[in-house]
Amino acid sequence: MAFSFPRISITVDDGNERGTQGELGTLAFGFGVHLVWSYCAIFNEQGVFEGVSNGITFGPFFYSALVAFAVLTLFTALTDQKLLRFYTDRPTMILAVAFSVAGSALALGSCVFGLGDPGLIVAGALAGIGAGLFTMLWGTAYARYNTASIVLNSVVAVVFATLLYSLIIHVLPWPFSGIVTCALPLCELPLLWRLTPVSYALRHALPIFNPLPIRKITFILRFSVPIFLFGIVLGALKDIGLTEILPSVDPTVQLIALFAGGTAAIVLMVVSFSIDKRSHWDFLFRPLIPIIALTCLFLPWFQESGELIPSLLLLTGFLCLAALMWVLMGQLAQEFRLSPICMFGTGTMAIALGTIVGVFLMETPQTLDFLPYGNGSNMVILMLVCLILGNALLPRVRDIKRIILPHSGKDEIDVAAFNQEIDQAQAILRQYAHPAWSLGLDAIGTQTAAATQADATWSNGETAAQPVVELAQDAPSNEERAKVRGRFRTQCEEIANRYLLSRRETEVMFLLAKGHNAAFIQEKLCISKSTAKTHISHIYRKLDIHNQQELLAMVDAARNEE
Repeated sequence: MAFSFPRISITVDDGNERGTQGELGTLAFGFGVHLVWSYCAIFNEQGVFEGVSNGITFGPFFYSALVAFAVLTLFTALTDQKLLRFYTDRPTMILAVAFSVAGSALALGSCVFGLGDPGLIVAGALAGIGAGLFTMLWGTAYARYNTASIVLNSVVAVVFATLLYSLIIHVLPWPFSGIVTCALPLCELPLLWRLTPVSYALRHALPIFNPLPIRKITFILRFSVPIFLFGIVLGALKDIGLTEILPSVDPTVQLIALFAGGTAAIVLMVVSFSIDKRSHWDFLFRPLIPIIALTCLFLPWFQESGELIPSLLLLTGFLCLAALMWVLMGQLAQEFRLSPICMFGTGTMAIALGTIVGVFLMETPQTLDFLPYGNGSNMVILMLVCLILGNALLPRVRDIKRIILPHSGKDEIDVAAFNQEIDQAQAILRQYAHPAWSLGLDAIGTQTAAATQADATWSNGETAAQPVVELAQDAPSNEERAKVRGRFRTQCEEIANRYLLSRRETEVMFLLAKGHNAAFIQEKLCISKSTAKTHISHIYRKLDIHNQQELLAMVDAARNEE
Protein backbone atom coordinates (compact mmCIF):
# COMPACT_ATOMS: atom_id res chain seq x y z
CA MET A 1 0.00 0.00 0.00
CA ALA A 2 2.97 2.31 -0.52
CA PHE A 3 1.63 3.45 -3.90
CA SER A 4 -0.08 6.83 -4.01
CA PHE A 5 -1.32 9.22 -6.66
CA PRO A 6 0.40 12.60 -6.96
CA ARG A 7 -1.53 15.52 -5.52
CA ILE A 8 -2.42 18.33 -7.91
CA SER A 9 -3.45 21.71 -6.55
CA ILE A 10 -5.53 24.28 -8.42
CA THR A 11 -5.66 27.77 -6.93
CA VAL A 12 -7.90 30.62 -8.09
CA ASP A 13 -6.64 33.92 -6.68
CA ASP A 14 -9.14 36.66 -5.95
CA GLY A 15 -6.49 39.40 -6.08
CA ASN A 16 -6.36 39.90 -2.30
CA GLU A 17 -3.84 37.12 -1.55
CA ARG A 18 -6.72 34.84 -0.64
CA GLY A 19 -7.37 32.08 -3.09
CA THR A 20 -9.64 29.12 -3.45
CA GLN A 21 -7.50 26.01 -3.61
CA GLY A 22 -8.60 22.52 -4.53
CA GLU A 23 -6.40 19.45 -4.25
CA LEU A 24 -6.81 16.52 -6.63
CA GLY A 25 -5.39 13.13 -5.71
CA THR A 26 -6.21 9.67 -4.42
CA LEU A 27 -9.75 10.68 -3.45
CA ALA A 28 -10.88 11.23 -7.05
CA PHE A 29 -9.38 8.08 -8.52
CA GLY A 30 -10.40 5.83 -5.63
CA PHE A 31 -14.00 6.99 -5.73
CA GLY A 32 -13.85 6.80 -9.51
CA VAL A 33 -13.00 3.09 -9.27
CA HIS A 34 -16.04 2.62 -7.03
CA LEU A 35 -18.25 4.36 -9.58
CA VAL A 36 -16.86 2.15 -12.34
CA TRP A 37 -17.84 -0.94 -10.34
CA SER A 38 -21.37 0.39 -9.79
CA TYR A 39 -21.74 1.26 -13.49
CA CYS A 40 -20.51 -2.17 -14.62
CA ALA A 41 -22.14 -4.38 -11.99
CA ILE A 42 -25.45 -2.62 -11.33
CA PHE A 43 -26.25 -0.54 -14.42
CA ASN A 44 -24.83 -2.87 -17.06
CA GLU A 45 -25.28 -6.25 -15.41
CA GLN A 46 -26.29 -8.06 -18.58
CA GLY A 47 -23.55 -6.53 -20.69
CA VAL A 48 -20.86 -7.38 -18.14
CA PHE A 49 -22.11 -10.67 -16.70
CA GLU A 50 -23.87 -12.12 -19.76
CA GLY A 51 -21.98 -10.52 -22.63
CA VAL A 52 -25.06 -8.68 -23.98
CA SER A 53 -24.05 -5.16 -25.01
CA ASN A 54 -27.28 -3.72 -26.39
CA GLY A 55 -30.96 -3.93 -25.67
CA ILE A 56 -30.40 -3.82 -21.91
CA THR A 57 -33.43 -4.61 -19.80
CA PHE A 58 -32.98 -4.03 -16.09
CA GLY A 59 -33.80 -7.18 -14.16
CA PRO A 60 -33.99 -8.52 -10.61
CA PHE A 61 -30.31 -7.91 -9.87
CA PHE A 62 -30.63 -4.19 -10.56
CA TYR A 63 -33.78 -3.60 -8.53
CA SER A 64 -32.64 -5.85 -5.68
CA ALA A 65 -29.30 -4.02 -5.48
CA LEU A 66 -30.85 -0.54 -5.39
CA VAL A 67 -33.50 -1.50 -2.82
CA ALA A 68 -30.86 -3.07 -0.54
CA PHE A 69 -28.68 0.01 -1.05
CA ALA A 70 -31.53 2.39 -0.15
CA VAL A 71 -32.46 0.41 2.97
CA LEU A 72 -28.86 0.29 4.22
CA THR A 73 -28.13 3.96 3.58
CA LEU A 74 -31.34 4.98 5.37
CA PHE A 75 -30.29 2.80 8.30
CA THR A 76 -26.88 4.48 8.45
CA ALA A 77 -28.50 7.92 8.35
CA LEU A 78 -30.70 7.05 11.35
CA THR A 79 -27.96 5.38 13.41
CA ASP A 80 -24.85 7.36 12.46
CA GLN A 81 -23.84 8.47 15.97
CA LYS A 82 -25.07 5.35 17.73
CA LEU A 83 -22.89 3.09 15.56
CA LEU A 84 -20.17 5.66 14.89
CA ARG A 85 -17.29 3.37 15.89
CA PHE A 86 -18.40 0.78 13.36
CA TYR A 87 -18.90 3.35 10.61
CA THR A 88 -15.45 4.93 11.13
CA ASP A 89 -13.49 1.73 11.66
CA ARG A 90 -11.20 0.37 8.98
CA PRO A 91 -12.48 -3.26 9.25
CA THR A 92 -15.79 -1.95 7.87
CA MET A 93 -13.95 -1.58 4.54
CA ILE A 94 -13.26 -5.31 4.56
CA LEU A 95 -16.99 -5.97 4.93
CA ALA A 96 -17.74 -3.57 2.06
CA VAL A 97 -15.27 -5.39 -0.19
CA ALA A 98 -16.60 -8.80 0.86
CA PHE A 99 -20.23 -7.94 0.09
CA SER A 100 -19.37 -6.19 -3.20
CA VAL A 101 -17.15 -8.99 -4.49
CA ALA A 102 -19.58 -11.69 -3.32
CA GLY A 103 -22.53 -10.00 -5.01
CA SER A 104 -20.64 -9.50 -8.27
CA ALA A 105 -19.27 -13.05 -8.29
CA LEU A 106 -22.68 -14.55 -7.53
CA ALA A 107 -24.24 -12.52 -10.36
CA LEU A 108 -21.56 -13.75 -12.76
CA GLY A 109 -22.05 -17.31 -11.52
CA SER A 110 -25.81 -17.06 -11.86
CA CYS A 111 -25.45 -16.05 -15.51
CA VAL A 112 -22.83 -18.73 -16.26
CA PHE A 113 -24.51 -21.62 -14.46
CA GLY A 114 -28.12 -20.52 -14.98
CA LEU A 115 -29.19 -20.05 -11.36
CA GLY A 116 -32.07 -17.84 -12.47
CA ASP A 117 -33.80 -14.93 -10.76
CA PRO A 118 -33.37 -16.18 -7.14
CA GLY A 119 -29.61 -16.17 -7.52
CA LEU A 120 -29.68 -12.71 -9.09
CA ILE A 121 -31.89 -11.33 -6.31
CA VAL A 122 -29.48 -12.56 -3.62
CA ALA A 123 -26.51 -11.29 -5.63
CA GLY A 124 -28.15 -7.89 -6.01
CA ALA A 125 -28.85 -7.64 -2.28
CA LEU A 126 -25.20 -8.43 -1.46
CA ALA A 127 -23.95 -5.93 -4.03
CA GLY A 128 -26.34 -3.27 -2.71
CA ILE A 129 -25.09 -3.74 0.86
CA GLY A 130 -21.49 -3.50 -0.29
CA ALA A 131 -22.25 -0.37 -2.31
CA GLY A 132 -24.00 1.20 0.69
CA LEU A 133 -21.03 0.60 2.99
CA PHE A 134 -18.61 1.94 0.42
CA THR A 135 -20.75 5.04 -0.16
CA MET A 136 -20.78 5.84 3.54
CA LEU A 137 -16.98 5.39 3.75
CA TRP A 138 -16.30 7.50 0.67
CA GLY A 139 -18.72 10.17 1.87
CA THR A 140 -16.87 10.41 5.17
CA ALA A 141 -13.57 10.70 3.29
CA TYR A 142 -14.97 13.52 1.13
CA ALA A 143 -16.25 15.46 4.13
CA ARG A 144 -12.68 15.88 5.41
CA TYR A 145 -11.85 18.16 2.45
CA ASN A 146 -12.70 21.78 1.73
CA THR A 147 -15.34 22.82 -0.77
CA ALA A 148 -12.97 23.42 -3.68
CA SER A 149 -11.39 19.98 -3.25
CA ILE A 150 -14.82 18.35 -3.03
CA VAL A 151 -15.82 19.92 -6.34
CA LEU A 152 -12.55 19.09 -8.07
CA ASN A 153 -12.40 15.47 -6.94
CA SER A 154 -16.10 14.84 -7.62
CA VAL A 155 -15.85 16.07 -11.20
CA VAL A 156 -12.69 14.12 -11.96
CA ALA A 157 -14.08 10.96 -10.30
CA VAL A 158 -17.26 10.98 -12.41
CA VAL A 159 -15.40 11.69 -15.66
CA PHE A 160 -12.69 9.12 -14.90
CA ALA A 161 -15.34 6.50 -14.07
CA THR A 162 -17.24 7.13 -17.30
CA LEU A 163 -14.14 6.80 -19.46
CA LEU A 164 -12.91 3.67 -17.67
CA TYR A 165 -16.38 2.12 -17.89
CA SER A 166 -16.46 2.72 -21.63
CA LEU A 167 -13.00 1.17 -21.94
CA ILE A 168 -13.96 -1.97 -19.98
CA ILE A 169 -17.13 -2.75 -21.92
CA HIS A 170 -15.47 -2.17 -25.31
CA VAL A 171 -12.01 -3.67 -24.83
CA LEU A 172 -12.58 -6.63 -22.51
CA PRO A 173 -14.55 -9.55 -23.99
CA TRP A 174 -16.95 -11.60 -21.92
CA PRO A 175 -16.34 -13.17 -19.36
CA PHE A 176 -13.21 -11.12 -18.65
CA SER A 177 -15.32 -7.98 -18.26
CA GLY A 178 -17.28 -9.75 -15.51
CA ILE A 179 -14.10 -10.98 -13.80
CA VAL A 180 -12.57 -7.49 -13.84
CA THR A 181 -15.82 -6.08 -12.44
CA CYS A 182 -15.65 -8.55 -9.54
CA ALA A 183 -12.08 -7.42 -8.81
CA LEU A 184 -12.74 -3.66 -8.87
CA PRO A 185 -13.72 -3.43 -5.14
CA LEU A 186 -10.34 -4.96 -4.30
CA CYS A 187 -8.69 -2.18 -6.30
CA GLU A 188 -10.46 0.62 -4.44
CA LEU A 189 -9.74 -0.86 -1.01
CA PRO A 190 -6.08 0.28 -0.71
CA LEU A 191 -7.01 3.75 -1.96
CA LEU A 192 -9.80 4.14 0.59
CA TRP A 193 -7.58 2.64 3.28
CA ARG A 194 -5.03 5.41 2.77
CA LEU A 195 -7.72 8.07 3.07
CA THR A 196 -9.21 6.68 6.30
CA PRO A 197 -7.11 7.47 9.38
CA VAL A 198 -6.68 5.17 12.31
CA SER A 199 -9.57 5.47 14.75
CA TYR A 200 -9.39 8.93 16.34
CA ALA A 201 -9.95 7.42 19.79
CA LEU A 202 -6.41 6.01 19.57
CA ARG A 203 -4.75 8.52 17.24
CA HIS A 204 -6.28 11.87 18.27
CA ALA A 205 -4.10 13.65 15.74
CA LEU A 206 -6.52 16.51 14.99
CA PRO A 207 -9.17 18.29 17.05
CA ILE A 208 -12.38 16.27 17.02
CA PHE A 209 -15.66 18.16 17.19
CA ASN A 210 -19.07 16.64 17.42
CA PRO A 211 -21.35 17.18 14.40
CA LEU A 212 -24.06 19.74 14.94
CA PRO A 213 -27.18 18.14 16.44
CA ILE A 214 -30.15 18.22 14.10
CA ARG A 215 -33.79 17.22 14.03
CA LYS A 216 -32.96 14.04 12.17
CA ILE A 217 -36.39 13.00 10.94
CA THR A 218 -37.16 16.56 9.81
CA PHE A 219 -33.84 16.75 8.03
CA ILE A 220 -34.30 13.40 6.27
CA LEU A 221 -37.75 14.37 5.02
CA ARG A 222 -36.76 17.90 4.06
CA PHE A 223 -33.59 16.88 2.26
CA SER A 224 -34.66 13.59 0.66
CA VAL A 225 -37.65 14.97 -1.31
CA PRO A 226 -35.71 17.31 -3.65
CA ILE A 227 -32.86 14.80 -3.98
CA PHE A 228 -35.41 12.12 -4.93
CA LEU A 229 -36.65 14.39 -7.72
CA PHE A 230 -33.10 14.95 -8.93
CA GLY A 231 -32.58 11.18 -8.69
CA ILE A 232 -35.41 10.57 -11.18
CA VAL A 233 -33.63 12.73 -13.75
CA LEU A 234 -30.27 11.17 -12.91
CA GLY A 235 -31.72 7.66 -13.30
CA ALA A 236 -33.13 8.52 -16.74
CA LEU A 237 -29.84 10.06 -17.88
CA LYS A 238 -27.91 7.07 -16.50
CA ASP A 239 -30.14 4.71 -18.42
CA ILE A 240 -29.43 6.60 -21.63
CA GLY A 241 -25.73 7.16 -21.06
CA LEU A 242 -24.65 3.82 -19.58
CA THR A 243 -26.86 1.44 -21.54
CA GLU A 244 -27.37 3.17 -24.90
CA ILE A 245 -24.72 5.79 -25.67
CA LEU A 246 -21.51 4.34 -24.19
CA PRO A 247 -22.11 0.66 -25.16
CA SER A 248 -22.53 1.67 -28.80
CA VAL A 249 -20.06 -0.01 -31.19
CA ASP A 250 -19.55 3.27 -33.07
CA PRO A 251 -15.84 4.17 -32.68
CA THR A 252 -16.69 7.85 -32.27
CA VAL A 253 -18.39 7.04 -28.97
CA GLN A 254 -15.03 7.09 -27.19
CA LEU A 255 -14.41 10.61 -28.49
CA ILE A 256 -17.92 11.62 -27.43
CA ALA A 257 -17.30 10.32 -23.90
CA LEU A 258 -13.96 12.15 -23.73
CA PHE A 259 -15.39 15.40 -25.04
CA ALA A 260 -18.48 15.22 -22.83
CA GLY A 261 -16.31 14.53 -19.78
CA GLY A 262 -14.12 17.51 -20.54
CA THR A 263 -17.14 19.75 -21.15
CA ALA A 264 -18.79 18.72 -17.86
CA ALA A 265 -15.54 19.22 -15.95
CA ILE A 266 -14.97 22.68 -17.40
CA VAL A 267 -18.57 23.79 -16.76
CA LEU A 268 -18.62 22.58 -13.15
CA MET A 269 -15.20 23.92 -12.21
CA VAL A 270 -15.71 27.30 -13.86
CA VAL A 271 -19.04 27.78 -12.09
CA SER A 272 -17.86 26.55 -8.68
CA PHE A 273 -14.55 28.46 -8.68
CA SER A 274 -16.05 31.71 -9.96
CA ILE A 275 -19.03 32.17 -7.61
CA ASP A 276 -18.74 34.50 -4.65
CA LYS A 277 -16.83 32.72 -1.88
CA ARG A 278 -19.43 33.97 0.60
CA SER A 279 -22.12 32.06 -1.29
CA HIS A 280 -23.46 28.65 -0.35
CA TRP A 281 -24.13 25.41 -2.19
CA ASP A 282 -27.44 26.62 -3.65
CA PHE A 283 -25.56 29.14 -5.80
CA LEU A 284 -24.12 26.18 -7.71
CA PHE A 285 -27.61 25.14 -8.76
CA ARG A 286 -28.63 28.49 -10.23
CA PRO A 287 -26.51 28.20 -13.41
CA LEU A 288 -26.13 24.40 -13.52
CA ILE A 289 -29.78 23.31 -13.32
CA PRO A 290 -30.70 25.33 -16.47
CA ILE A 291 -27.70 23.80 -18.27
CA ILE A 292 -28.76 20.26 -17.30
CA ALA A 293 -32.37 21.04 -18.27
CA LEU A 294 -31.18 22.26 -21.66
CA THR A 295 -29.40 18.95 -22.32
CA CYS A 296 -32.58 17.02 -21.45
CA LEU A 297 -34.43 18.76 -24.28
CA PHE A 298 -32.40 16.75 -26.78
CA LEU A 299 -33.79 13.38 -25.60
CA PRO A 300 -36.45 13.07 -28.39
CA TRP A 301 -33.82 13.91 -31.02
CA PHE A 302 -31.55 11.19 -29.66
CA GLN A 303 -34.34 8.60 -29.57
CA GLU A 304 -35.29 9.34 -33.17
CA SER A 305 -31.85 9.52 -34.79
CA GLY A 306 -29.14 8.60 -32.27
CA GLU A 307 -26.88 11.30 -33.76
CA LEU A 308 -23.69 12.53 -32.13
CA ILE A 309 -24.83 15.98 -31.02
CA PRO A 310 -27.74 14.84 -28.80
CA SER A 311 -25.58 11.96 -27.51
CA LEU A 312 -22.87 14.42 -26.51
CA LEU A 313 -25.30 16.79 -24.79
CA LEU A 314 -27.18 14.07 -22.89
CA LEU A 315 -23.93 12.53 -21.68
CA THR A 316 -22.70 15.95 -20.57
CA GLY A 317 -25.93 16.52 -18.64
CA PHE A 318 -25.58 13.13 -16.95
CA LEU A 319 -21.98 13.84 -15.86
CA CYS A 320 -22.85 17.32 -14.57
CA LEU A 321 -25.83 16.10 -12.52
CA ALA A 322 -23.96 13.08 -11.12
CA ALA A 323 -21.05 15.24 -9.95
CA LEU A 324 -23.39 17.97 -8.68
CA MET A 325 -25.24 15.55 -6.38
CA TRP A 326 -22.02 14.37 -4.77
CA VAL A 327 -20.74 17.94 -4.43
CA LEU A 328 -24.00 18.96 -2.74
CA MET A 329 -23.76 16.27 -0.07
CA GLY A 330 -20.06 16.80 0.58
CA GLN A 331 -20.38 20.58 0.76
CA LEU A 332 -23.35 20.47 3.13
CA ALA A 333 -21.51 18.09 5.48
CA GLN A 334 -18.43 20.34 5.38
CA GLU A 335 -20.01 23.78 5.51
CA PHE A 336 -22.44 23.15 8.36
CA ARG A 337 -20.42 20.50 10.21
CA LEU A 338 -23.23 17.97 9.77
CA SER A 339 -22.58 14.28 10.16
CA PRO A 340 -21.34 13.01 6.76
CA ILE A 341 -22.80 9.57 7.53
CA CYS A 342 -26.28 11.05 8.00
CA MET A 343 -25.83 13.41 5.05
CA PHE A 344 -24.61 10.86 2.52
CA GLY A 345 -26.93 8.18 3.88
CA THR A 346 -29.98 10.40 3.36
CA GLY A 347 -28.85 11.76 0.01
CA THR A 348 -27.78 8.51 -1.62
CA MET A 349 -30.91 6.75 -0.34
CA ALA A 350 -33.08 9.36 -2.07
CA ILE A 351 -30.96 9.16 -5.24
CA ALA A 352 -31.30 5.35 -5.31
CA LEU A 353 -35.09 5.50 -5.02
CA GLY A 354 -35.29 8.23 -7.64
CA THR A 355 -33.03 6.21 -9.93
CA ILE A 356 -35.37 3.24 -9.72
CA VAL A 357 -38.27 5.46 -10.81
CA GLY A 358 -36.27 7.15 -13.58
CA VAL A 359 -35.00 3.85 -15.03
CA PHE A 360 -38.46 2.28 -14.81
CA LEU A 361 -40.01 5.19 -16.72
CA MET A 362 -37.33 5.02 -19.41
CA GLU A 363 -37.81 1.26 -19.82
CA THR A 364 -41.62 1.48 -19.82
CA PRO A 365 -42.44 4.78 -21.59
CA GLN A 366 -46.11 3.77 -21.90
CA THR A 367 -46.43 4.66 -18.21
CA LEU A 368 -46.49 8.33 -19.25
CA ASP A 369 -49.16 7.88 -21.91
CA PHE A 370 -51.50 10.14 -19.93
CA LEU A 371 -49.39 12.99 -21.39
CA PRO A 372 -50.26 13.68 -25.06
CA TYR A 373 -46.81 14.61 -26.44
CA GLY A 374 -45.21 11.26 -27.33
CA ASN A 375 -42.80 9.03 -25.45
CA GLY A 376 -39.66 11.17 -25.68
CA SER A 377 -41.43 14.49 -25.12
CA ASN A 378 -43.43 13.10 -22.19
CA MET A 379 -40.19 12.07 -20.47
CA VAL A 380 -38.61 15.45 -21.15
CA ILE A 381 -41.56 17.24 -19.54
CA LEU A 382 -41.31 14.99 -16.47
CA MET A 383 -37.56 15.60 -16.20
CA LEU A 384 -37.99 19.38 -16.45
CA VAL A 385 -40.70 19.34 -13.80
CA CYS A 386 -38.46 17.28 -11.48
CA LEU A 387 -35.53 19.67 -11.98
CA ILE A 388 -37.66 22.75 -11.32
CA LEU A 389 -39.41 21.33 -8.24
CA GLY A 390 -36.18 19.83 -6.90
CA ASN A 391 -34.39 23.15 -7.17
CA ALA A 392 -37.33 24.97 -5.54
CA LEU A 393 -37.56 22.50 -2.63
CA LEU A 394 -33.80 22.25 -2.04
CA PRO A 395 -33.03 23.41 1.54
CA ARG A 396 -31.46 26.85 1.78
CA VAL A 397 -29.25 28.19 4.55
CA ARG A 398 -32.21 29.41 6.59
CA ASP A 399 -33.80 25.94 6.39
CA ILE A 400 -30.64 24.24 7.67
CA LYS A 401 -30.49 26.73 10.55
CA ARG A 402 -34.04 25.82 11.55
CA ILE A 403 -33.23 22.11 11.53
CA ILE A 404 -30.15 22.50 13.76
CA LEU A 405 -31.02 21.92 17.41
CA PRO A 406 -30.05 24.51 20.05
CA HIS A 407 -26.66 23.86 21.63
CA SER A 408 -26.77 22.52 25.19
CA GLY A 409 -24.28 22.04 28.01
CA LYS A 410 -24.58 18.29 27.65
CA ASP A 411 -21.77 18.32 25.08
CA GLU A 412 -19.20 19.35 27.71
CA ILE A 413 -19.82 16.16 29.66
CA ASP A 414 -19.62 14.12 26.49
CA VAL A 415 -16.34 15.74 25.38
CA ALA A 416 -14.74 15.34 28.81
CA ALA A 417 -15.73 11.69 28.90
CA PHE A 418 -14.42 11.27 25.37
CA ASN A 419 -11.05 12.77 26.34
CA GLN A 420 -10.87 10.54 29.39
CA GLU A 421 -11.52 7.54 27.15
CA ILE A 422 -8.64 8.66 24.93
CA ASP A 423 -6.31 8.78 27.93
CA GLN A 424 -7.37 5.28 28.94
CA ALA A 425 -6.81 3.99 25.40
CA GLN A 426 -3.33 5.51 25.34
CA ALA A 427 -2.56 3.95 28.72
CA ILE A 428 -3.43 0.55 27.24
CA LEU A 429 -1.18 1.26 24.27
CA ARG A 430 1.71 2.13 26.56
CA GLN A 431 1.48 -1.27 28.22
CA TYR A 432 2.19 -3.05 24.95
CA ALA A 433 4.23 -0.48 23.06
CA HIS A 434 7.97 -0.14 22.79
CA PRO A 435 9.46 1.52 25.93
CA ALA A 436 10.83 4.47 23.96
CA TRP A 437 7.41 5.11 22.39
CA SER A 438 5.69 4.83 25.78
CA LEU A 439 8.10 7.33 27.31
CA GLY A 440 7.47 9.69 24.39
CA LEU A 441 3.70 9.58 24.99
CA ASP A 442 4.12 10.25 28.69
CA ALA A 443 6.50 13.13 28.05
CA ILE A 444 4.23 14.80 25.54
CA GLY A 445 1.18 14.41 27.73
CA THR A 446 2.85 15.71 30.91
CA GLN A 447 4.56 18.65 29.26
CA THR A 448 1.38 19.71 27.50
CA ALA A 449 -0.72 19.51 30.65
CA ALA A 450 1.80 21.65 32.55
CA ALA A 451 2.20 24.15 29.74
CA THR A 452 -1.40 24.96 28.76
CA GLN A 453 -5.00 24.69 29.81
CA ALA A 454 -6.02 24.18 26.21
CA ASP A 455 -6.52 20.91 24.40
CA ALA A 456 -3.41 18.83 23.66
CA THR A 457 -2.72 17.35 20.27
CA TRP A 458 -1.11 13.95 20.76
CA SER A 459 1.53 12.55 18.46
CA ASN A 460 2.75 9.01 17.97
CA GLY A 461 5.74 9.58 20.20
CA GLU A 462 8.07 10.53 17.36
CA THR A 463 9.54 13.41 19.38
CA ALA A 464 12.45 12.38 21.56
CA ALA A 465 11.41 12.18 25.20
CA GLN A 466 12.90 14.68 27.63
CA PRO A 467 13.48 14.13 31.36
CA VAL A 468 10.11 14.66 32.98
CA VAL A 469 10.63 13.40 36.53
CA GLU A 470 9.97 16.79 38.12
CA LEU A 471 6.96 17.50 35.92
CA ALA A 472 5.52 14.05 36.50
CA GLN A 473 5.40 14.61 40.26
CA ASP A 474 2.95 17.50 39.86
CA ALA A 475 1.16 16.17 36.79
CA PRO A 476 -2.64 16.20 37.01
CA SER A 477 -4.59 12.99 36.78
CA ASN A 478 -6.06 11.71 33.54
CA GLU A 479 -9.52 12.72 34.71
CA GLU A 480 -8.41 16.29 35.51
CA ARG A 481 -6.66 16.66 32.16
CA ALA A 482 -9.76 15.37 30.40
CA LYS A 483 -11.96 17.95 32.13
CA VAL A 484 -9.61 20.83 31.29
CA ARG A 485 -9.26 19.81 27.67
CA GLY A 486 -12.96 19.09 27.39
CA ARG A 487 -13.86 22.51 28.81
CA PHE A 488 -11.67 24.41 26.34
CA ARG A 489 -12.87 22.34 23.40
CA THR A 490 -16.48 22.89 24.43
CA GLN A 491 -15.95 26.66 24.54
CA CYS A 492 -14.60 26.60 20.99
CA GLU A 493 -17.36 24.29 19.87
CA GLU A 494 -20.05 26.55 21.32
CA ILE A 495 -18.68 29.47 19.31
CA ALA A 496 -18.50 27.34 16.15
CA ASN A 497 -22.09 26.17 16.67
CA ARG A 498 -23.35 29.67 17.34
CA TYR A 499 -21.85 31.12 14.16
CA LEU A 500 -22.21 27.98 11.98
CA LEU A 501 -18.55 27.57 11.14
CA SER A 502 -17.70 24.79 8.70
CA ARG A 503 -15.84 21.67 9.75
CA ARG A 504 -12.46 22.96 8.55
CA GLU A 505 -13.12 26.48 9.84
CA THR A 506 -13.82 25.00 13.27
CA GLU A 507 -10.45 23.24 13.29
CA VAL A 508 -8.67 26.42 12.17
CA MET A 509 -10.51 28.50 14.77
CA PHE A 510 -9.55 25.99 17.46
CA LEU A 511 -5.85 26.31 16.61
CA LEU A 512 -6.13 30.10 16.43
CA ALA A 513 -7.74 30.12 19.87
CA LYS A 514 -4.74 28.17 21.18
CA GLY A 515 -2.51 31.03 20.00
CA HIS A 516 -1.04 29.46 16.86
CA ASN A 517 -0.32 31.50 13.75
CA ALA A 518 -1.17 30.85 10.10
CA ALA A 519 2.15 29.14 9.38
CA PHE A 520 1.56 26.58 12.14
CA ILE A 521 -2.02 26.00 10.96
CA GLN A 522 -0.80 25.52 7.39
CA GLU A 523 1.67 22.85 8.48
CA LYS A 524 -0.61 21.18 11.03
CA LEU A 525 -3.61 20.82 8.73
CA CYS A 526 -1.55 20.16 5.57
CA ILE A 527 -3.06 23.05 3.63
CA SER A 528 -1.53 25.82 1.54
CA LYS A 529 -0.72 29.29 2.79
CA SER A 530 -3.49 30.87 0.72
CA THR A 531 -6.06 28.33 1.96
CA ALA A 532 -5.09 28.98 5.59
CA LYS A 533 -5.47 32.74 5.07
CA THR A 534 -8.83 32.21 3.38
CA HIS A 535 -10.13 30.13 6.29
CA ILE A 536 -8.92 32.71 8.83
CA SER A 537 -10.56 35.52 6.84
CA HIS A 538 -13.86 33.62 6.68
CA ILE A 539 -13.73 32.92 10.43
CA TYR A 540 -13.17 36.59 11.29
CA ARG A 541 -15.99 37.64 8.95
CA LYS A 542 -18.49 35.13 10.38
CA LEU A 543 -17.57 35.99 13.98
CA ASP A 544 -17.59 39.75 13.18
CA ILE A 545 -14.09 40.23 14.56
CA HIS A 546 -10.88 41.55 13.02
CA ASN A 547 -7.89 39.76 14.53
CA GLN A 548 -6.68 36.90 16.70
CA GLN A 549 -6.75 38.95 19.90
CA GLU A 550 -10.49 39.50 19.52
CA LEU A 551 -10.94 35.75 19.00
CA LEU A 552 -9.01 35.01 22.20
CA ALA A 553 -11.20 37.51 24.02
CA MET A 554 -14.33 35.81 22.64
CA VAL A 555 -13.16 32.39 23.87
CA ASP A 556 -12.27 33.89 27.24
CA ALA A 557 -15.72 35.45 27.47
CA ALA A 558 -17.25 32.04 26.78
CA ARG A 559 -15.17 30.65 29.64
CA ASN A 560 -16.39 33.36 32.02
CA GLU A 561 -20.02 32.68 31.09
CA GLU A 562 -19.81 29.13 32.50
